[in-house]
Amino acid sequence: MQAVILAGGLGTRLRPLTYETPKPMVNVLGKPFLEHLVGMLKEKG
Repeated sequence: MQAVILAGGLGTRLRPLTYETPKPMVNVLGKPFLEHLVGMLKEKG
């Protein structure tokens, strides 16, 4: 499988979480969001 992860933008709707942390690195359930996303892609092959 090939995938493109769209992680650009300023994350203005996630403020104040994104003032100092890039949007893909915002913590969700103890892990960065990007880590959750990559894990799901790995599961799907």
